[in-house]
Amino acid sequence: MSLSYSDFPVYIGEVGVGVSAPSEVNGYIPATQASVNYNTNHSPKRKLGKTIASDDQFGFNSALTADISIDCIFHTGMLSGLDFLADANQDNYVVIQLGSGLYDKCYATDASINISPFSPVTLNVNFVSLDPAIDQPISGDPHSYNGSVVPLDSDAVAYGHTCSITDNANILNNVQSEISFKRTYERSPVYNLGSINASSMLLDGVEEELTVASTGLNSLINFSGEALSNSLEVNVCGIGGTAVMTQILNLIKFNAGSRVLTESYSNKGGETLNTSATIKQIKL
Repeated sequence: MSLSYSDFPVYIGEVGVGVSAPSEVNGYIPATQASVNYNTNHSPKRKLGKTIASDDQFGFNSALTADISIDCIFHTGMLSGLDFLADANQDNYVVIQLGSGLYDKCYATDASINISPFSPVTLNVNFVSLDPAIDQPISGDPHSYNGSVVPLDSDAVAYGHTCSITDNANILNNVQSEISFKRTYERSPVYNLGSINASSMLLDGVEEELTVASTGLNSLINFSGEALSNSLEVNVCGIGGTAVMTQILNLIKFNAGSRVLTESYSNKGGETLNTSATIKQIKL
């Protein structure tokens, strides 16, 4: 029997809390896609002068890894599960529940946000789980959100046309058509003697980039790009465009010293000038 998406909710727990299941209310994520890839670290058992045995073909030299990818929308009242995006939590882990499966010690590896006019603001985040669900069937949760109706409301969703840019650095043109934000985490696993699985992951670096498509650029960059003299911030808001979603406040913020490192522009007959600028900053 197939498993319907309506029986497969996604929950992300509190930051740094053990293997207990996330709250089905506070940790509920309005996800549009979730996927998991299990990878064994194997190699053929080839030895000189010995034929590979049919029942012993592979050696396993490292831990099983589980890569998790989740897409969701930003919805007011359903942002508690995204606390791991805060700067104060970037070196810690979360517990993720997919259907009935629990994945412990999930560390974010990258997060991307896309903002387009008249479309919901979407987040894609990828994790690696050091303690994934194993030796159990893939099953759903027919009583998601504690068995209550999930309070989804289109007016509580952030859309591209409700967001705004605060450009104190005066870098961008007044008309933006699309925004893409990406944060990348560099991590190293920590292994203890006598243990197959890594016990934790060290945070080695955090980098962010913002690509904005618009109808013009205020200036063209030089050999070393162009440093921001002040901050540039994207405010993610719901309907009305006035209330910034507080739990993701300052999520997309590039401070003075960040640099415009890539620019491009093109034009075609019958169209306006199309430009793109990419701003980068190193946070750690």
